[in-house]
Amino acid sequence: MATFQIILSAVLAVCVLVGISMMSKVQTAVRGNLLSALAMLIGVVATLCFAGVVSVVTVYVALIIGALIGSQMARRVQMIQMPQTVALFNGLGGGASALVGCLSAMGIGFTDAQVFEIEAGGYWPFVHFTGLLAIAVGMITLTGSLVAAGKLHRLLPQQPLVWPMHSLVSLLFLLLTVAFVVVGIWAPAQVMGLCVLGTLVASAFFGIYFSVRVGGADMPITISLLNSLSGVAGSIAGMAISDVFLVAVGGIVGASGLLLTQIMCRAMNRSLMSILLGSTKKPAATIVNKQENQNEVLVKRVMDLEKKIQELEAIVKNLEGRVQVLNQQIEAAESKAVETPKGVEVEETSTAASVLAKAKDVIIVPGYGMALAQAQHQVRQLADLLESRGARVRFAIHPVAGRMPGHMNVLLAEADVDYEKLYEMEAINDDFAKTDAVIVIGANDVLNPAARNAVGTPIYGMPVLNVDQAPEVIVCNFDLKPGYAGVENPIYSREKGVYLELGDAKETLMRLMNGIKG
Repeated sequence: MATFQIILSAVLAVCVLVGISMMSKVQTAVRGNLLSALAMLIGVVATLCFAGVVSVVTVYVALIIGALIGSQMARRVQMIQMPQTVALFNGLGGGASALVGCLSAMGIGFTDAQVFEIEAGGYWPFVHFTGLLAIAVGMITLTGSLVAAGKLHRLLPQQPLVWPMHSLVSLLFLLLTVAFVVVGIWAPAQVMGLCVLGTLVASAFFGIYFSVRVGGADMPITISLLNSLSGVAGSIAGMAISDVFLVAVGGIVGASGLLLTQIMCRAMNRSLMSILLGSTKKPAATIVNKQENQNEVLVKRVMDLEKKIQELEAIVKNLEGRVQVLNQQIEAAESKAVETPKGVEVEETSTAASVLAKAKDVIIVPGYGMALAQAQHQVRQLADLLESRGARVRFAIHPVAGRMPGHMNVLLAEADVDYEKLYEMEAINDDFAKTDAVIVIGANDVLNPAARNAVGTPIYGMPVLNVDQAPEVIVCNFDLKPGYAGVENPIYSREKGVYLELGDAKETLMRLMNGIKG
């Protein structure tokens, strides 16, 4: 029976691995998800059978309750809420592993045969160690994920929170966690309860302290890391209870999450440690005395005013262009009877709608603003309209656009955008210079050309979409404020070939579509 269990666990683990691999491609993501879910279901049923608890009614009651809750959440959650939902699920996985760790460390749930085998082989220190370690990693995952979900749902501030003596207190909780785990390895039964409680509390607070320091825009990487930790916690819990399948699947999830975290860190050109510490690369500044400090405050205020003036100037420029178009239309209507002499060309003022009406090759760049406005359906309608006029439409997806890995892909899939039209940054970046027009929907930092030369800024060195190389750029952002990194985008102030359609994305997109039709 043990041999069959190991073989079945290996087969199911391979199925999970293949499913995760399939989820890396848009075309096979749904099937990959179903394959992994089916393998996990078979693994749960097999575990119940091998453990001899098939006849325990409460197990099935718990399974039914969990399935009902999960199915209702899956049906009711909106796509805009998917990042916090993923964070919550990561946390629940970590909490489950911590619970398993508590039971194993306390010696609860083992059969008489297992207890005899553990005592005969002298394995209690290993059981204690893996149990306490599962508690530590699981609680860090749980509390960290809850904070991440709170930030994503805007129940907590989006910016990094740094409390008094933050680094020192974080280090203290980490050291306490390690101390309780180490002491608990050889602790007698009378002290084990204290070690379990201490590990629970210390690791929970460490998870809170490390996660509140992460900014809202860094959540894609944080969620990926927490997903990896949930897998690690599950694998350690599997070691504690000698479950081969749990060890294998937890290791696969942990490794895949860590690889994804590294890929996204490279996409942002930032180290994982700088993200977890909530730090950004800023130009070095030295304050010599209080007077210089006051001067810096005044300079900052002046810069803020200049930014607002630039925004107002851009809005006025946009309005002037529209007024000019209206005046031309009025003049044309008044002089219907007057024929234009032959050979004389009348110069037309270009607008965003007129540019798109003539375009034969268009690239759309979605960002977090599209998610906030829930404008993915309007984006698809605009793409359909352009294609009906003979244009080729593609979508350029930056690896860290949005608030979780694949955020833009999920939203566009909800709007029934064809998978074949979604292009990763490396596959489409060279085509921006060749396209007729680019439409930006709520994106900023991921296309900011300042990343190439603005030394000392948070985005310096970060690979970005080459939107600035396009001849015509239509920006459908809510306003002209800098992105999360706080770096001005030179595209907005470009003299030619940029059209600023500011405001709610749904309204601006509808206005564009009416202009194209009209």
